[in-house]
Amino acid sequence: MSSEFMVFIGLIIGILAYVLLYLGKGIQKYAIEGLKIDKSIKSKHTGTWVFGTVLTTTYFFVQWAALFFAPINIIAPLGGIGLLVLILFSYYVLHEEIHKIQIIGIIFIIIGTTIVNIFNPNTGEIYAEDFNLSLMLTFSLPIIIIEVIAVIISKLKDYVAAGLIIGTTAGTFNALQTVSKRITAIPDPVLTIVFILITFLTAVLTLIFTQYAFTKAKANIAIPCYTSASISLAVIISLIALNEKIDIIQVIGIIVIIFGVIFVSAFRKEIKREG
Repeated sequence: MSSEFMVFIGLIIGILAYVLLYLGKGIQKYAIEGLKIDKSIKSKHTGTWVFGTVLTTTYFFVQWAALFFAPINIIAPLGGIGLLVLILFSYYVLHEEIHKIQIIGIIFIIIGTTIVNIFNPNTGEIYAEDFNLSLMLTFSLPIIIIEVIAVIISKLKDYVAAGLIIGTTAGTFNALQTVSKRITAIPDPVLTIVFILITFLTAVLTLIFTQYAFTKAKANIAIPCYTSASISLAVIISLIALNEKIDIIQVIGIIVIIFGVIFVSAFRKEIKREG
């Protein structure tokens, strides 16, 4: 199987993964708002939340498969495409308005994703000598510590800037989850076992902080922070710790995607519920 074909397979699987993730997130947010009104775990919205969680859990495994075929700087930016699905869901199912600036954001995401994929310099292969654990820890641990402290301060301050802080923290854990999955593709049994465990841990933390953000902040603040952190940190860590290469024009593409994410998400109206 040629490296180009491997990357293509990873691309297709990756798109499916992020469609599942963001559709699941939309359903989860819908259910959480309903539960706030019903104030009962026996509410019909509980089943809806479970269904959304099943979709996001399915993403966990589908994205994992994608990362066996393609590098992170191809897969992670596909989160922007998943966000488009969320916007379509909110428009057609939740009957939310789409603003002109959101359409601009959609165009940005499409252009940025195209740039990232066309100018990809990597193959789908990865080896043990590509991985640098010390660099990964040196870069990642201070970020996690700072974000956890920020979450605690936000809580003490009546959740000031909760969407920014908690959403970004959730995105950081998702980025680490993405990198950990990629490391399990290295043909080394010890690394595989260790990072399978780390993958599951970061997946649980991603779920916890995402739901925490949904209960304490508006989705149109938490979601762009989550997506931007997830895309940018996954790519940066892959460059630092996995020796994956990135072309300067890909950097521009990722920046375009992040701006698109902000434009698309920042003007979403909150999901409304009837009493």
